[in-house]
Amino acid sequence: MIALLMAAVMQVTFVEGPVAILPASGGAELVPTVGAELHVGDTLQTREGGRVEIELSSGSVIRLGEGSKLTLREAEPQKAFSARLFVGNLWTKVHKLLSGETYQVETENGVAGVRGTEFRLEAEQGKPDVLRVYEGVVDVGWNKVEAGRELRFRKGEKPAVAAFEAGSEQGHKFMDWVRSRPMKDGKEPGAVHHPDRNPERENRERREHKHER
Repeated sequence: MIALLMAAVMQVTFVEGPVAILPASGGAELVPTVGAELHVGDTLQTREGGRVEIELSSGSVIRLGEGSKLTLREAEPQKAFSARLFVGNLWTKVHKLLSGETYQVETENGVAGVRGTEFRLEAEQGKPDVLRVYEGVVDVGWNKVEAGRELRFRKGEKPAVAAFEAGSEQGHKFMDWVRSRPMKDGKEPGAVHHPDRNPERENRERREHKHER
């Protein structure tokens, strides 16, 4: 198993419920099993009750919740990774990138680019995408979203940034599952890690977010 993990650029490390792989080469959809190798161009699709986790050879982890569809677009070790989320919930923990290395997740409404971080991205047809950052910084266009903040964005609409509390996600089906699976680095998945907090700014953003609602 160790040899396989080293050789595979992308590998399934957890699967539960109805999950399918639509191969880049075409043909019939496949049912993934733990240890299955994934390839650029493959599409992962989870149905009701389905969940899947994949790990890159770099150590980065991606988890998809039920009703999600993700196409793997690029995966070149120590150079670049990119994927397209069409619908559903994606959580990822990204390893610290090397100089010049890129990691991006695209939706219909924008591209989230990171430099080593942890975030969740939710895409639903007819609604703004929701990005929540738990650690590090994520760039979406001109917007830099820091840990403890969320960005709601949609083409043709003004992006909205606001603070959020990780505790408010308790009872969220997808995040409850994400937090139930420990990480190799010992950190709690979905916990907000602030490098240097600014209480005054956080309080101001909470008031603005409350006023918008």
